[in-house]
Amino acid sequence: MTTAREVRAIQIAIACSIFGAIVKFSVGLGSHSMAMLASGVDSVGDLCVSAVNLFVVRLAARPADDDHNYGHAKVEGLGAMFEGGFIFSAGLFLLYEAVHKALIGEKPHDGTLGIIVMIPLLLVTGATVLYLRKVAAATKSMVIAADALHYLTDVYVNLGVLAALIVAKVTGWPYVDAIFSAGIAVFMVVSSVRVVRDGLHVIMDGSLPAEEVRKVKEVLEGIVAGRIISFHDLRTRGGRWPVVDFHVIVPGDTATAVVHDLFVDLQGQIREIVGPETKVLMHADPFSDREHPLRDELPGVAREG
Repeated sequence: MTTAREVRAIQIAIACSIFGAIVKFSVGLGSHSMAMLASGVDSVGDLCVSAVNLFVVRLAARPADDDHNYGHAKVEGLGAMFEGGFIFSAGLFLLYEAVHKALIGEKPHDGTLGIIVMIPLLLVTGATVLYLRKVAAATKSMVIAADALHYLTDVYVNLGVLAALIVAKVTGWPYVDAIFSAGIAVFMVVSSVRVVRDGLHVIMDGSLPAEEVRKVKEVLEGIVAGRIISFHDLRTRGGRWPVVDFHVIVPGDTATAVVHDLFVDLQGQIREIVGPETKVLMHADPFSDREHPLRDELPGVAREG
């Protein structure tokens, strides 16, 4: 069910980018607007990346097998890094073209048509971003989240193009188009760095956000001296299927059923913090010191006599 929703979201994004690319290239070539053509290149980039994301989403959803015992979810990190690399490359190309156009002094034609078409394009792209964000929040898909950020970049790009066309029409200054298209290119490069960093974080088994780790620690600290002696070796991993791994120390003669109930309780509390798909791993270490001051206060411990 989740994969079908993600695929549908990406297909809608692809339709949006196709529509945008056709309109922007048609108007940009007719008006010689570098800003409009830059935005058109950005839309083609959206299209290519979203097409790759279709493959990534379907592969990430495959269950674990003999060759990949933990599943295929990390391919989302590779997909995000590819997306960021593509945006970065396109941004550098557009920056080069903007500088080149400024040096040769090429002037755009009348931008009235561009101003007219940019308004509906902004509305379509904005609606696409809102939909992608909704799906990303519901599915915890890193690829969809990256796509949402990518199309949010497109919103800013479109706003920049609209501003460039309006200012150029009002002032007639020949360098307005080049300046705005260079600004768009720089924004694309900066945005791409974040996407690549997030993808690398998944590939490198990056931990959960600091706030979620803090809340998990609070849960574990809340049962110390009440149900366990202490905990240690807390480790976390982010991504589509997060992992929380830790050890607890219990008296050596604590009943197995009590340890199991403790795990179920902690699993539920941690999943409320991190998410229902979280893999919770708990290892119980025995503590055999019968003189420990907390020993007799812990439930499930066999008593002497």
